[in-house]
Amino acid sequence: MNATDLRFFKSFLLTRKSSILNRSTEFKNEQCAERTLISDEAEAASLDLSMSLSIHLHERDRMLLFQIDRALGKLEDGTYGQCESCADLINVGRLKASPFTTLCIACKEEQEDPRNYLQ
Repeated sequence: MNATDLRFFKSFLLTRKSSILNRSTEFKNEQCAERTLISDEAEAASLDLSMSLSIHLHERDRMLLFQIDRALGKLEDGTYGQCESCADLINVGRLKASPFTTLCIACKEEQEDPRNYLQ
């Protein structure tokens, strides 16, 4: 992987992190704003469903933030793009499709092979 690729991934990861942190602030503001009086059961059910979905999305963002921080750490220590299983380099195209991946295609396929679960 060349320096241009590394700059691209660092910029992408930092932009994505910023976006998630902004959404997190909006989520917290929404939670405070939604503490209003509810007039009927339908409104309460709708608000409950909306909050449940918001919490689910917030949790997904939290996990994504963890993956971003991990990838940024790998960029800093020079191991970004290196497969955690076999230590080979991960194809740049794969990283562009999934910038948080930690396994090369071969190791990921081996991990997902159902025959490995039967042993």
